[in-house]
Amino acid sequence: MKDRGQNKQKNQLLDPVLTTKFSNLGFQQLTEIQKKAVPTILQKKDSLIIAPTGSGKTECSVIPIFSLVKQSKKIGKIKVLYITPLRALNRDVFRRITRYAENDGLTIQIRHGDTSQLDRRKITRDPPDVLITTPETLVILLTQKKILDALSELEWVIIDEVHELLPSERGSQLSLSLERLQLTTNTEITRVGLSATIGNEDEAAKFVVGTKRKCKIIQDTSVRKYDVDVKYVDGTISDVADSIIDYVKKLNLNSPILLFTNTRGESEFLASILKEKSDINIELHHGSLSKQVREETETLLREGIPGIVVCTSSLELGLDIGSVELVIHYGSPRQVSK
Repeated sequence: MKDRGQNKQKNQLLDPVLTTKFSNLGFQQLTEIQKKAVPTILQKKDSLIIAPTGSGKTECSVIPIFSLVKQSKKIGKIKVLYITPLRALNRDVFRRITRYAENDGLTIQIRHGDTSQLDRRKITRDPPDVLITTPETLVILLTQKKILDALSELEWVIIDEVHELLPSERGSQLSLSLERLQLTTNTEITRVGLSATIGNEDEAAKFVVGTKRKCKIIQDTSVRKYDVDVKYVDGTISDVADSIIDYVKKLNLNSPILLFTNTRGESEFLASILKEKSDINIELHHGSLSKQVREETETLLREGIPGIVVCTSSLELGLDIGSVELVIHYGSPRQVSK
């Protein structure tokens, strides 16, 4: 089911035209995972790409895919489906890859729970070449006749943050949707999975492509080092807040700090206490907040405004949030991959 062949990939030379394209887009030197993955993607092989956050996974998939779709695009047909687990990640991916799509003359849109009715009608009336969505929204799209027609010549599916979907009902739902997609299209769909953390690579590969298809597992073997410290606070959540404030002030960092909690309730309670006890800028981010509030917080992070952002998993999955020197987790993470 799997096919590694990593050493052979590493020695393959990229197409000079594509190398020039990466360079023109600002990538003067390709990362290890980009050198390994791009030749495989150009061959339209199903693949699972595993590499740390910030190593260029997104670019190593979309740039070669867009260069191929440029030759086969057709008015009214969606050629690439990009699936992420979170709306925040949808927006972040859209912001990052729009220029790559436009560079190849492709149109791109987002369709998820925050999408306005006006934009939904626009997507139905004039389908883009590339559509970014979530697993839940994909289920809805597969019930709409006009969208099914737009997806009838779909060529590529990119699944981002695969590890987040693996052990869940959402993952099972997505697997069914992908098989439905293949049954309703006139072309063979190439699937590409992206993830920074994978426990069982073989199971993850099966999740991406199914049990009867081959999947090339491409992995970045470089190692990143982190300073990890565990602190125990014997007291209430108010005492925890005091400890966090003292720790942050002692470090005196000039960049945003992410403070993760396991639940939305914890994040709101801890944020309110921190605001009462400190003059540090405190922001809040979780899935139940309005689109405007979430986007404003994400912008502050990208701009590098100092302060603490108290958040749930809504900010943990590969978002481009600029330079962050400190990440704090309140309580024990519920999964090893967290």
